[in-house]
Amino acid sequence: MLTGLMQQVPLTLNMIRERVAVLYPDKTVTTRFPDRLHVATYREIVERAGQLANAIRECGVDRGARVATLAWNSHRHLELYLAVPCMGAVLHTINARLSSGDIEKLLADAEDELLFVDQSIWRTICADIRVPACVKRVVVMEDEHVDEAAAPSTDQARLCALYEAFIEAQPPNIDWPSLGEDEASGLCYTSGTTGDPKGVLYSHRSTTLHTLGCLFVDGIAMRERDVCLPAVPMFHANAWGFPYAAMMAGAALALLCRQTDPASLVELINAAGVTMATAVPTVWSNFLDHLRAEPASAARIASMKRLPVGGAAVSRSLIDGFAQFGIEVMHCWGMTEISPLGLTNVERSDLAPEERPHTRTAQGLPIPTCTVRIVDEHGRRLPWDGTAPGELQVASPWAAAGYFGGSAGPDGSSRSFTRDEGREWLRTGDIATIDPHGYVRIVDRAKDLIKSGGEWISSQAIELQLANHPDVREAAAIGRPDPKWQERPIACIVLQHDTPENRKRFEMQFKPYMSQFFPKWQIPDEISFWNDLPKGKTGKIDKMVLRQQFMRNREG
Repeated sequence: MLTGLMQQVPLTLNMIRERVAVLYPDKTVTTRFPDRLHVATYREIVERAGQLANAIRECGVDRGARVATLAWNSHRHLELYLAVPCMGAVLHTINARLSSGDIEKLLADAEDELLFVDQSIWRTICADIRVPACVKRVVVMEDEHVDEAAAPSTDQARLCALYEAFIEAQPPNIDWPSLGEDEASGLCYTSGTTGDPKGVLYSHRSTTLHTLGCLFVDGIAMRERDVCLPAVPMFHANAWGFPYAAMMAGAALALLCRQTDPASLVELINAAGVTMATAVPTVWSNFLDHLRAEPASAARIASMKRLPVGGAAVSRSLIDGFAQFGIEVMHCWGMTEISPLGLTNVERSDLAPEERPHTRTAQGLPIPTCTVRIVDEHGRRLPWDGTAPGELQVASPWAAAGYFGGSAGPDGSSRSFTRDEGREWLRTGDIATIDPHGYVRIVDRAKDLIKSGGEWISSQAIELQLANHPDVREAAAIGRPDPKWQERPIACIVLQHDTPENRKRFEMQFKPYMSQFFPKWQIPDEISFWNDLPKGKTGKIDKMVLRQQFMRNREG
């Protein structure tokens, strides 16, 4: 074997820290707190990250130890994004919307040694949470006025410090360690593909490669001239990787703290000159309604050009709606186990004109270095013909090969991973088709497919067509038990303008409208009107809760 004569440079997040400090020190990070805008330069962010790393070291946190955050999107959270992994520790971002009991379990399972928590979050959970013994210190970050009345209980007070006081005496200079690219950098828990929370342990190599993947032109195409607003929480799969990508590219950042309402978005987009933003479709659906109703707001977001959107299927009406304001919506797909980006919808040059409208609503093409396949229930590859549905599986240098702590089966195996064809494959639990051009279209989550009369019905296909109806604000399709057909689909609808007259009109239009797209047996038998659909902790419609509420409503 002939070995290449190239430099062996470890792929670590120190590359991002060094690059942004040297090349883009004057670029800005704008955080919109509830009562003010805070602007910092990358020079200040990196220097404060050095102070933070020194303070963490003084607490006795060693290489590989876990440091937890319970925080919204802010410049302080960004400092943790740099300081913790670059000093050799592991950043464990915890979903701030979890219950105090769930938070306790995750802190204990990860054996976190420090916990950084926003004041607004600490104020709401401090009465209930019992900090596990593994946590040496709780550092409260001042995202709002510090309320002395919300101080922790006596036995917890000895653990606590305020963030600014925690770092202020520390020097900004630090001897950053030389890290191996396979060392762990981050930890995110997910329900995974099998239900229970499982830890996805990212490496420096996987996160650095994922960051570079976000910069591909036929992908997210993050550029130095961009101002990026990741409205997706920084506790959710590293905010989809956008903070690291922005720093690597030299793009400015705009962070929204915990507000994702349209008025807050407009204010920050206007103040920071945001060019691209990302969040789940629900956020942008509400934002689009606001722009249509408030022409003055539309004029204030003229800088915005692109919206990479993921987390749920994107309807054509959302894509077309934003196009009227000169904003391009890019459908993306991923999951925590894929760091999280796996697919982006870009238009291939060889598409025929008649193919383009259909492919726009697909989840997209695999990003370079991501390999995808669909398989049947026996693990056999299915053709890329655009019609054969199978489980989507992914192999990539930034895809997980196992869960933290061996949280799998008792023998160390997991239903979420398989190995064949000389590769590790992540079993996503999504049912998809792949067309001859390589566009992946998610048909449904395996658990959300509706089986009626021995045939499968895609709830997602129904939802997308309902979302395209001009009178529909939100839609979900679920299956209800049926003695004859096993299951029948139900359409759960939130109308744009909910009145008895509009409900009656929609009911009359429903079957003629749906019959344009579906055979009779796939059309929902029943419409259930809702004021609002239940959402999970990441902002997606929670179908498990929806099914439970629907059955209670029927029984009541």
